[in-house]
Amino acid sequence: MKGERGYTLIEALIAIAITGFLVTIISMAVQQMVVVPERGDDQIDAIHSMQNAAHWLTLDGQTAEYASGGSSLTLTLPDENTIIYTLSGDKLYRIYDSSNRTIASNVASANFTVQSRVIYMTITTMPDSRWNISENYTYRAYMRPAETD
Repeated sequence: MKGERGYTLIEALIAIAITGFLVTIISMAVQQMVVVPERGDDQIDAIHSMQNAAHWLTLDGQTAEYASGGSSLTLTLPDENTIIYTLSGDKLYRIYDSSNRTIASNVASANFTVQSRVIYMTITTMPDSRWNISENYTYRAYMRPAETD
C-alpha cells in the first residue's frame, strides 16, 4: 500500500476549524434573518396601536364641544352625546352610543389632560414580546372653537 497517503492531524484540525468558522457565520446570519424581523414586527405593533388611538382621538376631539380628562376621557359632542375613552386591562376602548370599540391593544398606560381646548393623550404601548419593546408618545387634538353668544 505504498503511495497511499492520508490526512495528517494538522490538516484535519485546520479543516475542522474552517468548517466550524463557516458554520458559526452561517448560523449567525440565519439568526439575524429570524430575530430582526420579529423585533421589528413587535415595534410596528406598538406604534400601530398608538397611531390608531391618535386617529380616533383626533376625529372625536375635533368635533367635541367639551372634554374632561384624567385616567379616562369624556368628550361631549354638539348633539349632547358623549364619547368615552377608557383603559381596561391592556385595551383602550372607545365607548359611543352603546357601542364599545377597541381602538388600541397592548396599552400599558393612557392619560388624558385637557388644557385651553386642547386634548392631550399620553399613551404607552408594550406588546407582549421577548424584547421588552415599548413606545410612548403624547398626542394632541384641538377641540372645535367654543361658540360665543
